[in-house]
Amino acid sequence: MEFVKNVGPIGMIFIMFSLGLNLSAKDFLDIVKKPRNLIIALVCQMLALPIIGIIIISFFPMQAEFQLGVFLLLILPSAVMSNYATKLVKGNVALSIIITSFCALVSFISIPVFLKIYSAFFKDVTFDLNLLKFSVRMFLFITLPTFVGILVRGNFKKFSEKNNLRFDRAALFLFIFIIIIAIFTERNNLGGYFADVGAISFVVIVSILTTVYLITRFTLKEVKVQRTIMIEAMLQNGAMGLIVGAQLFHQLEYMTPIAVYALIQYVALMFYIGNININKLSKN
Repeated sequence: MEFVKNVGPIGMIFIMFSLGLNLSAKDFLDIVKKPRNLIIALVCQMLALPIIGIIIISFFPMQAEFQLGVFLLLILPSAVMSNYATKLVKGNVALSIIITSFCALVSFISIPVFLKIYSAFFKDVTFDLNLLKFSVRMFLFITLPTFVGILVRGNFKKFSEKNNLRFDRAALFLFIFIIIIAIFTERNNLGGYFADVGAISFVVIVSILTTVYLITRFTLKEVKVQRTIMIEAMLQNGAMGLIVGAQLFHQLEYMTPIAVYALIQYVALMFYIGNININKLSKN
């Protein structure tokens, strides 16, 4: 856990810089011209998911530390893997990058505010949250690197185009590496963790997919956009959750739902991609 706490922020800085490197001014302008897609995506990511978290921890019995982990999981930005997954399902990659980047850019405000709200209503787990100090820390290792990546993309186009794929691969490796280290640290307890929160993690992912499907099905016409928002909501940034939690909480149990969900979400992704491919074959 000390490794995640001490080295994790450095890895996250690189990951978020790589994310910003994917974003161009043209991408922003294209989305601004049709803001409806982004607005629906943000409603799902920044409103629906935290509400799902509140409902689940209110109605499903679990220890207080697990409640905190579930809620933290559902207020995180999307995982960097979501952009690649969107490409696999033939979604709107530009929109995916915008959603991931925007949520990352505002996370230095959104995560501390959501945690402050959580601490006001759920008092079983106490943690010392200095809103300003924590927001500054979040800004330095999440928002600022993303913004720097955007600036580099805008001012050093040849460099970013030449090295973009390398940065993406390295960021993906780091993301997976942080998750693996966290899981390896707690390897002796994994069986118990799945027993404790496996069912809850399943409820979380089914709730996300059902809620986002219903929202996008009745508000958006483009299947590509629907798939993109589904992927963004499904794939939460577990690496960021582990790093943020390690900086803030003394209880290790909070990481259990995040680590378990980090594994389950990719199993769900494979089923989701498989279902899309099966539907394509049946239509042909």
